Amino acid sequence: MKRSPVRILITGGGTGGHVYPGLAVAESLTRLAPEAEIVFAGTARGLEARIVPAAGYPLLILPASGFRGLGVPARLAFMGNLIGGVAKASLALLRHRPQVVLGTGGYASVPALVAAIMLGIPCAMQEQNSIPGSTNRLLGKRMRKIYLGFDGARRFFPQVRCRFTGNPVRAAVVASAQAAPAENSGDEDRHVLLFGGSRGARTLNRAVMGAAATWAAWNRCTFLVQTGPEDLADVTRACAEADNITVTPYIEDMASELLRADLVVCRAGAMTLAEIQCAGKPALLVPFPHATDDHQTHNAAACVDGGAAVLIADAACTPDELTRRVDEILRDGPQLARMGSAARAMARPEAAAHIAADLLALAEHPAGKPLHVDQDPGSEEGHVR
Repeated sequence: MKRSPVRILITGGGTGGHVYPGLAVAESLTRLAPEAEIVFAGTARGLEARIVPAAGYPLLILPASGFRGLGVPARLAFMGNLIGGVAKASLALLRHRPQVVLGTGGYASVPALVAAIMLGIPCAMQEQNSIPGSTNRLLGKRMRKIYLGFDGARRFFPQVRCRFTGNPVRAAVVASAQAAPAENSGDEDRHVLLFGGSRGARTLNRAVMGAAATWAAWNRCTFLVQTGPEDLADVTRACAEADNITVTPYIEDMASELLRADLVVCRAGAMTLAEIQCAGKPALLVPFPHATDDHQTHNAAACVDGGAAVLIADAACTPDELTRRVDEILRDGPQLARMGSAARAMARPEAAAHIAADLLALAEHPAGKPLHVDQDPGSEEGHVR
């Protein structure tokens, strides 16, 4: 008798850091089980509304909103959205009948995860950061599996449910990284990639504007600066006399640009770091100081501890300090090579495949039969409950 295809729902979004992990897992699910039916759930205003359909997956639109730091009226609105979102998600789950629901974080994941818990559907989550977000912390106790981007995050969750996989990276990034040339550790010309995400990073942009005149004289170094839309005109004007600095509002093919770089200067979002590590690139990290629970600083610290990065605090990222640090790193070829090797050693290119295989096993064993989990030394616990 022909078996029914596996049905998996992936929910999360708001920002790319919560959308792209789900897409990476979906890619791996499709490779491992081509017949699998994969559906996403998110909001109409998050990045998922554009990115998920463009990737070829159906997206269920659910009402949802964040709640951190809101006043009483907004909290009441949040509760209304939550109740409405859970009700709509429940109907959608009953209609699509997924065997497993994977949450990738952000307020967009709440309605579908809560509905799945209420309906008794096995749930898992993927936590990207070293300090989990409030949504994942709140719902973590009800998950069958928790996939960690940073091993240090396990202290926030039930240990027996955690598996350190690293963050799932899209197949195109992994494939490009595997084709990467050897690190530039000699006297060759250097190329620096600076970016602040799709919206840009004001601190980095201002530092570049102040450093441009100095960098223009570095005739054996080129720069690609991604500004985001708001600062594009100002940065372009400041760099107009520097033939070795290219300014762009957005980078379409980040995988290729990472491969070109000898040094990457950027924020410390979890998925950014995962892609840099897959590419095996040294990084100069300027964590966003207002990230929830300062998780970017903790993400960056893990990379510094691993020897793959150097950190500059946002408040210290002046034109002079950025110039000094970039010059210091680029002049030391052996350090560049060591940092690149350390980054590659931290990479987890198989994260998406491991998570996908686990989800398929969870779909096959919904009653709680043994699945692979990480075991702490000396622990006798090894099953998902």
